[in-house]
Formats: sequence, structure tokens, C-alpha cells
Amino acid sequence: MTDAEWAALAPLVQPGGPGRPAADPRRLWDAIFWIACSREPWRALPEALGRADSAHRALRRHARNGTLDRLMIAASPHPLSGGDGLETLAWRILRAIRRVARLLTMAQLLMAKRLGLASALPCAPEHLPRPHLAATLHRLIPSLPGARPALLRWMIALHDAIPGERRLWRLTD
Repeated sequence: MTDAEWAALAPLVQPGGPGRPAADPRRLWDAIFWIACSREPWRALPEALGRADSAHRALRRHARNGTLDRLMIAASPHPLSGGDGLETLAWRILRAIRRVARLLTMAQLLMAKRLGLASALPCAPEHLPRPHLAATLHRLIPSLPGARPALLRWMIALHDAIPGERRLWRLTD
């Protein structure tokens, strides 16, 4: 990471939370980015970048304490990103987020989807749930008399038509 990149990144990754802060935060983020971009296992981290378990623990901690959320917004084209000079680090940030995607909450994954950061997601954006879809259906169904059984039959038939899916129920009319 260059000096200019670290100058842009440093204010966003202030240490916080439990645990001892890293002696050299820049080297820690170099290690995180090296692992995220290399697709190698953590044990393949070069010794010059520090201990792999320390970098892994730090990345998990940053996933939980909101640091990765701030980095996600800063790396996005969103107007709130403020153009902090992270354009050159954006790909590395998104790779680091994807590296710990299984530890992120659904709200964090949906935020990445809304920000248009598909490369940070562990799957295609259309495979993530749509939380407002259920609320919309719930509002619509009671307003249509007799629609609930018909809609339920239609949804079951639609599910059963998906290749490779297990049949939910057998419809008999």
C-alpha cells in the first residue's frame, strides 16, 4: 500500500473494540489485503506481513465493529462516500469484505447490494433475500377477498416448477 493510500485509509480504520491494538496498523491492513487479493489460505501469509492469526482476528473484529461498513461506503460510488481517495483501494476493500462475507449480517450484505458492490457479495445480488417483498405481500393479500388461497396455490406451484427444488406440497383440487 502506498503512502497516499494509507493516508486515505487510516482515518477509517481506527482501532477499537476488544483486544490489543495492532503495533503497526498499516502492516496489518497490508496483510489483510494480501490475503484478500491472493485467494490463498491464511497460513500462506508471508512472515514479513505479520502473523496470520492476528490479521484474521483483526478482520473479523472489523467486520463486527462497523469498520467494514464504513469502508464499504467509502469504496462505493455513493454520494456519502465523499471521494476520500480510496479509488485505488476499492477493489482490495471489496475483496476483504468478501473474504469475511459469511460473518456479515444480512443487513450488511443488503447494504452492499444497495450500494451496487456486487463484487463484495458471496453470491449474485438477485440471490439475496428481498426483505420488503414479504411485507408488501402481507399488505396486499388481506385487501383482496378470497385471494389468499389462490395466491398460496400459485406460490407453491411456482416453487415446484423450479428445477432441482424439492416439492413443498402436492396440490389437489
